Amino acid sequence: MKAERRSQGSDRRREEQTVLVIGGSGGMSSRYRDVVEKHGWSLRHYENRVPPGARHGVGRIALIVIMVTMVSHALRDQMQRLSADGAPVVYLRSASVSALRAALEQAAA
Repeated sequence: MKAERRSQGSDRRREEQTVLVIGGSGGMSSRYRDVVEKHGWSLRHYENRVPPGARHGVGRIALIVIMVTMVSHALRDQMQRLSADGAPVVYLRSASVSALRAALEQAAA
């Protein structure tokens, strides 16, 4: 029973955390969301720009994923400022779902 409570508590804490995906393809947002939510996190995907005040609505950031082949320098710089909380930043060469899945699995381990 204690292990089950501990597991539920860690699942709840993970649900309160957000994965930011920067760049990538806007048409893939729902697929990115499916992968992130399977790991128990919520997703915020910013393809072109970060809207003003986005930092306040994001919550606790678990991970920032920057898809370097599909991101502007300005957007990358905005995300680096958001990572001031100490959230890890992962740079992916591919905007694929499988690359995102691999990064999440490594972060969750």
